[in-house]
Amino acid sequence: MQTLHKVHFGSLPVGDAMVREFAFRVVTELARSSGIQSGRAEESFVGLLIAAARSGDPAALEGLLAAMKRRRISAEQVIDIYFPCAISHIGTDWHNARIDVLQATLAMSRLQRLLRELGRAWVSDRAGGVSADCVLLLMPRGEQHVLGAMIAANQLRRSGVSVRVELAPGPGAITDLLRKRRFSAVFLSVSNESSVAGAAACVREVRKACETQLPIIIGGGLVSQALQDRRERRIAVETGADLATSDVHEALAFSGLRKLCAAAE
Repeated sequence: MQTLHKVHFGSLPVGDAMVREFAFRVVTELARSSGIQSGRAEESFVGLLIAAARSGDPAALEGLLAAMKRRRISAEQVIDIYFPCAISHIGTDWHNARIDVLQATLAMSRLQRLLRELGRAWVSDRAGGVSADCVLLLMPRGEQHVLGAMIAANQLRRSGVSVRVELAPGPGAITDLLRKRRFSAVFLSVSNESSVAGAAACVREVRKACETQLPIIIGGGLVSQALQDRRERRIAVETGADLATSDVHEALAFSGLRKLCAAAE
């Protein structure tokens, strides 16, 4: 294997290859196919992930892989537990002026690239046995937090559900898509209150475009926060969604979708 010490993995094509190789090794060597994970994150490993994202040094990826093996951290745990924790830490550091907006943006961009490559590696490694069900995952216009939608898409695909992701669709785009392709459910990802109006507009367009009543579920950071003070029902009412939940299993069960332990498209 080539050494990982000359290229910033957030910028150059060679760096992309290094990230892709890392993702492939994580998925093939450390994936357990044990469903969506929950639990408490080890702060020291969160620090390693954040350091890799902030530095952009591919050598840090080798350190991450070694730490995962040493601490028996699975690929699923990295996606479901550690990515959200790292995203939260970076956001807090920016909010408290410990890092500037450029540093935060670069770190988030590198996490996004790493997450995308992990998703591709799962597809490559787990092809076959995929459900015919397909979910349309929408991120409303004005929503800035792409990583939350990417994590949800990864979890859905690992559950065996095919996912079509549409980020900030323009006017009429949802209608066109729903007329061309059949979906079993529509999921929306929102991170804060400013996205509620955009999510409601998406829900209205889905309802208008569909001849049959598609289940519409809203999730994301805003819903996760709302669960702490039982505001999730209000979010569902304000957006017009059928359900507000941050639990992918609950969303799949509500939609009547099969759950398989295989990656989808």
